[in-house]
Amino acid sequence: MIHQKVKYLASILLITSTFVSCDKGSDSDTEKQAEKPLPTKVQGTLPANGEPCSDFELVPNDDSKVSILFKWNASQNAVNYDLVVMEGAQEAAKSTVEALEAYLTLDKGKTYSWMVTAKNETGNTISDTYSFTTPGQAIGNYAPYAAEITLNFNTTNQTLNVVWVAEDEDGDALNYDIVVQENGSVLMEETDLSNTTIEDITYVSGTTYLVSVKAKDTSGNFSISEKSEISPD
Repeated sequence: MIHQKVKYLASILLITSTFVSCDKGSDSDTEKQAEKPLPTKVQGTLPANGEPCSDFELVPNDDSKVSILFKWNASQNAVNYDLVVMEGAQEAAKSTVEALEAYLTLDKGKTYSWMVTAKNETGNTISDTYSFTTPGQAIGNYAPYAAEITLNFNTTNQTLNVVWVAEDEDGDALNYDIVVQENGSVLMEETDLSNTTIEDITYVSGTTYLVSVKAKDTSGNFSISEKSEISPD
């Protein structure tokens, strides 16, 4: 009788040990999946930023369109990429690919901005914004090129300076609307600026800052660019 009780208790301990072992394995697998890093930010290489596009193909039977080649460098940890082309605030074209290039068909004689989102199962990382003009005669004025934004963190006095540069194919004077976000909340918003810098924004270490600049010409055309960075410790 005692022998049977011992065997019964041993069986219970073995089953319990098995369940614990399985649970530990599951936790370990979950931790490994959670530890997979986000994709790194890609850098667009083609079309050349802030210039008329020179790498394109004509579209048969449609003189109003042109096929533009887009290229970017590889992102570490990325599974695939979303290429999005914008005309002002409207999406003009989009493609999801695993390669590092894609052709998209666009209107001739227009200014477009574009960005690439590197993706994996953990999340997404969006590139900076780039812009170009397509070949062909413009109808009216070109929209401004998307502003190139620089975030300068001063670790000595814990301040952020934002600088941007934008040009216009027609040479029009430009004004700017700017929004600075801190971890998704609006920290600062200015409209109709003629200068191209904002200085002495106090920042918090290890925080994500997103800057959006809307470059506007006198004809009502505009482009929007964004840049995000994590502030240094």
